[in-house]
Amino acid sequence: MGPVDALKLAKSKETEAAQMYEKFAQKFPVAKEIFSFLMTEEEKHKKLIEDKIIEITK
Repeated sequence: MGPVDALKLAKSKETEAAQMYEKFAQKFPVAKEIFSFLMTEEEKHKKLIEDKIIEITK
């Protein structure tokens, strides 16, 4: 596995985590704020990974 493949795998894991936190936010309203925060953080990580993929494939 090369670096781009590793980054793509990491990106998919970030997406999965964001989706999980979104579901938790809906299911557990008492903890919605923290789950929404975590979802946002995962989306930020995903963007960083996407940017790195673009950078190393130029």
